[in-house]
Amino acid sequence: MAKKLATLPTHLAIICDGNRRWAKRHGWKVFRGHKYAIDAIFEPLADHAAKLGIGFITFWVFSTENWNREKREVAFLMDLFRKVFDEKLPRLHEKNYRIKHIGNLAGLPKDIQKRIIDGVELTRANTGLTLTFAMNYGGHDELRRTVQTIAQKVQEGRLEPGEITEQVIADHLDTAGIPEPDCIVRTSGEQRLSGFMSWQSHYAEFCFPAFDFPEFTPAKLDEVLADFARRKRRFGAG
Repeated sequence: MAKKLATLPTHLAIICDGNRRWAKRHGWKVFRGHKYAIDAIFEPLADHAAKLGIGFITFWVFSTENWNREKREVAFLMDLFRKVFDEKLPRLHEKNYRIKHIGNLAGLPKDIQKRIIDGVELTRANTGLTLTFAMNYGGHDELRRTVQTIAQKVQEGRLEPGEITEQVIADHLDTAGIPEPDCIVRTSGEQRLSGFMSWQSHYAEFCFPAFDFPEFTPAKLDEVLADFARRKRRFGAG
């Protein structure tokens, strides 16, 4: 279906919600939902997006608030992230995908920081799909760090207060160099962004499908994209 669409997002961002509810609904431990999402969902979605010609896809996989979850669940998630970079990165590199990360890198375990840095560097020159992991990401945290960086430059005399424009702010966000999202999808039916890309999302179209992230197949992505293509985007023009 989506192959015939005249309008596709340049940047598709997905809030990966519902892993735990999906597992509980099937009578399984919550860990199984997270594992299935990593093992069977995100890469087929990325592949399908790339095949359709979408240039950028972002998955919000771990928020700054997720540290408040049970310690065993957080540890399990960290192990899954290690698995992504240890086992999937070589294949993603072969596909010519460029890996990027947004979020508070310093707040992640040191070994995961290294995996992310190495993955970004390995794929830096790739020219295919840009696959971004929002990991330890929070919109408020991103803005806080951005303001601190800009304030530090002002204090050091490297930037004048009057030189702080919207573009200067955008250039200091985690997403610098990545187009703002055209379409933000949150699975599980929750109709809120929870601070995701709060600066970058002012012209984004929002889609809130009822299915959980472990149910997000390429066919369902086609349905989301068909919905997006029907929207008339005015960009504030009325």
